[in-house]
Amino acid sequence: MSPEDATNTEPLRPRDLALLLLASGDLLPRQRARDQQADLAGLALKKRVLEELCEIDPEPEELERALVQIVESIGPPTGPTRALALVIRDEWLTVSTAPEWTAHLLGEAIRDSTEGGKRGRRVP
Repeated sequence: MSPEDATNTEPLRPRDLALLLLASGDLLPRQRARDQQADLAGLALKKRVLEELCEIDPEPEELERALVQIVESIGPPTGPTRALALVIRDEWLTVSTAPEWTAHLLGEAIRDSTEGGKRGRRVP
């Protein structure tokens, strides 16, 4: 499947978006000359939320309920997890209204898999 095909297929499910985000450079730390311990903790939490979203595999209209379930299952402190859930919900809304974003994520996932994913996150 090429990035161009991503806009011509069936609509994505939340699980599909989670898999694309897991495969893209989104979970790689940015290259910085400072301690990245907090960044790495946040990325690990996002990975956990995305993996749990894949396991639940909700219908599109059940995404928000699934994210609330994930926040509750991870437990306190809930602030960081709730913030990530909102980011994922916003990414879902973007994909739902702008199919070219799906192609962008697919392109990143393909590029990262061929480059070994060593370059860190990129902003479109």
